[in-house]
Amino acid sequence: MTGDTPEIVFTGHLVHEMIHFPERELGPVLGSPVAYGSLMASCLGGRAGLVSIVGTDMPQALLQPLRRACVDLAGLQVLAGNHTTRSQLIYDESGHKQIRYPQQAPPVLPDHVPPQFRDAPVFAVVTMDRDVPLSTIQRLRHLPGMLAVDLGGYGGAHSREHPDAAAQREPRALLELIGCFDIVRASVEDCALLLGPAAVADDAALRVTLAAWLAQGPAVAMITLGERGCLLGTAGGIRQIPAQAGPVVDTTGAGDAFFSAFLLHYLRNDDAAAAARFASAAVMHMIGRSGGAHLARFPQLADVAMQADS
Repeated sequence: MTGDTPEIVFTGHLVHEMIHFPERELGPVLGSPVAYGSLMASCLGGRAGLVSIVGTDMPQALLQPLRRACVDLAGLQVLAGNHTTRSQLIYDESGHKQIRYPQQAPPVLPDHVPPQFRDAPVFAVVTMDRDVPLSTIQRLRHLPGMLAVDLGGYGGAHSREHPDAAAQREPRALLELIGCFDIVRASVEDCALLLGPAAVADDAALRVTLAAWLAQGPAVAMITLGERGCLLGTAGGIRQIPAQAGPVVDTTGAGDAFFSAFLLHYLRNDDAAAAARFASAAVMHMIGRSGGAHLARFPQLADVAMQADS
């Protein structure tokens, strides 16, 4: 790895997003796991890069937070015309969300990865809706670093389509996908869509799911539980890491930011439990503010380290 190589590369679609709450509307804002992930890592002192596709219809103002945070945009492909993914994130009164995609960019392909990114210690596949196809993932497996995935974009809460009942009972395709990665993350909402309601009936069921994922080969698997923290699975067993307490204004992007903070801390310290506590502290700072992926929502390293150690 050279000084020009990011520590973590995030790949998937950046989005031009509208957020609809029951009482208000925000947007357009910069959204997507790639945006939240790369900004969180950069604000925490990491070297972050991204591989994504937008069109000339993406407002340059929405990309400014990435530039101001010094995210490496060498992997940002700008295509002529209307090629930016557009999303409508709709929350109901109970806080459940629905995502619609009026427009989607083309898939991310192996040739979109710049040569200087290929030695990155961590490559995170964090898609909106299968933005990175399996053929690209199979090529990424040959890179030297750790490969991480958020399952929300592969049939989970970010996706248009979810597995049917038969695929939930026999999740062969999901397990095959998980076997491609070293680190796997999903939310409890993702698990309900990927595996059915019985898989999220209680913590015992979630632990069975994590054990099945770890059996496919990942070193780390986790299920985030919102205000209850996360279940973390490693070769040493499965444990629950509590969430940090704090005011909640907007949870948009929280899971994406948690995963980013976890990956950065895990890369630097090789301690999954400490990384999960660190990520919990980082997200507590972020969800106290609203407005999409902008710099004011993201904490600095010193603030998070102090909170995580307290």
